Amino acid sequence: IDTKKWLGIAEQHVSTFRGWINHSKWNFENKLLLLEAELCLLKGATESSEEKYKAAIESARRHKFVHEEGVAWELLSSYWKKCGKVKEERECKKAAFDCYEKWGAKALLDRLRT
Repeated sequence: IDTKKWLGIAEQHVSTFRGWINHSKWNFENKLLLLEAELCLLKGATESSEEKYKAAIESARRHKFVHEEGVAWELLSSYWKKCGKVKEERECKKAAFDCYEKWGAKALLDRLRT
């Protein structure tokens, strides 16, 4: 994997979202935080990544984006799995499941069950 290339692409997208947030914070805040979490993870800044995931979850919840809250929970679950934190991984996966269930995303529920 060309890490330098992908970091550059990720940073461009984060920059784009930072511009959009000035026009519609409620719509783009959780998405920006999620992108920043993933970027932090790529850079090895795991503590910052965890904080950004949690902030993305809270923003999505506050702005009623239940599907995006589910995505953030699922990505946080993957983060915990990589860290070897089984309990935290399960809790986050359950939270993602609950969000997807509220949203009616049956295919995502089936995928999480496996």
